[in-house]
Amino acid sequence: MSGVTMSSLPAWADWPAWPTKLERLPMSLEEYLALPEGMHAEYVDGEVIVSPPAASGHNKAQRRIANVIEESLADELDVRTEAGWQRQQRYRIPDVAVFPEKDPAVVYDDSTPILVVEVLSPSTASEDTVRKSGEYQQGEVTQYWIVDRDRRTLSVFVNNGEGWDRLLDLDEKSPTGTVTVGEWGEVALDLDALLRP
Repeated sequence: MSGVTMSSLPAWADWPAWPTKLERLPMSLEEYLALPEGMHAEYVDGEVIVSPPAASGHNKAQRRIANVIEESLADELDVRTEAGWQRQQRYRIPDVAVFPEKDPAVVYDDSTPILVVEVLSPSTASEDTVRKSGEYQQGEVTQYWIVDRDRRTLSVFVNNGEGWDRLLDLDEKSPTGTVTVGEWGEVALDLDALLRP
């Protein structure tokens, strides 16, 4: 990286230590790549997108879903939380992503995830369901799972090449189901177990 320092980043000195809502700031890719490690910041079309820390319930659901996926699918897959995915000039951080190969050193993987999970938060719900949904579909992610803790739902979508087809919906009336993830295996889901306090 070329000599970009935190002091040369525009407007960062005025930002709170932790944002309280989703924030967007114009930024070059070079500036984005120089941000401090650990900041939950995505980069899309010349903007950095910073979101507040997730609530405990969000983190628990994210961890439980990752664990169930990892226990269910083929061992060669890499199940990651807060995984960086790079596609063209976009850097996204899905809550859970499953990549076709394990690489313990990678920060932003440029291989296409097999599936991506987003656990909705009030500050990021529209980003997750509108912008990211389109990017994941165009990026050829095979499955997109959306967990809504407030509505107590989990929806699984499969990429048909032109959009998303609904594969499974779990809710309070139908809280269990099984998802086949290509040739890598099946994941049995129990919404009550995933969203328990």
